[in-house]
Amino acid sequence: MIHVALAALVLLYTPVLYELVGVWWRVSYFNYGFLIPAFSAWLVWESRAELARAARTRWRPGLGVIAAGLALLAAGVGAESLMLRALSIPVVVTGIGLFALGPVGFRAFAFPAAFLVFMAPLPDRAITAVSLPLQQLAATSATVALNAIGIPSIQSGLFITLPAVVLHVEESCNGLRFLLAMLVVGVAFGWLTQRTPGRRAAVVAVAIVAAITANIIRVTGTGVVAHYLGREAATGVAHLAYGKVVYLVMMVPFVATVLLLRRATPSGAPARIRSRP
Repeated sequence: MIHVALAALVLLYTPVLYELVGVWWRVSYFNYGFLIPAFSAWLVWESRAELARAARTRWRPGLGVIAAGLALLAAGVGAESLMLRALSIPVVVTGIGLFALGPVGFRAFAFPAAFLVFMAPLPDRAITAVSLPLQQLAATSATVALNAIGIPSIQSGLFITLPAVVLHVEESCNGLRFLLAMLVVGVAFGWLTQRTPGRRAAVVAVAIVAAITANIIRVTGTGVVAHYLGREAATGVAHLAYGKVVYLVMMVPFVATVLLLRRATPSGAPARIRSRP
């Protein structure tokens, strides 16, 4: 009976997973999606000793959690929302884990199940709503920075007027791709390296600040290049490569901060990484 139920769930979710893979492949905002199930699976593998020790006690309220997840799936189908359908996955996985292991036995696997939330792509209207404030922040901050380093700049909305060129901070300059990816990285690093909720939240906050700062530096640098070398030098392949370099460089202070927080932890060892049996 259990095998039949699991097979039915696989059939239900195969179209959802197929559509998710398509979005992760096509939409650059969500390219990190491929890593989410892989990371959760790795966490479960690392905790396999705890799974072996866990008592196989059926916890019937877990069936209610599964039902809630399936209701969310149905709502997603009715609303034609891939986000809702994807969000139902961690709910159903949690319900299965609770039913099979009970609340105590499932505790070690709660985070891997919850991490699957990041599989869900944001709807287009959410991307649009977040993009504009990020563009405005980048334009304002870059204007301040350019003036501070001696390059006369005037901001008008999303346009930055320099002596010889006008820059437009377009949607592609919102930094949201890197911000979403860093949010996922921050949550993963926080869980792996820190022991307390406060320190884990601090890692996530540092990841978000690093992403926003990186985009401001990228837009400011584009203004510097355009001012001294002309518009052509601040566009095309060189511009894209410069942006990737900035994002890569910003990973250094992020990782350094994570390591400092980890060293400050009294026991020193990560909370959820166990030695292999």
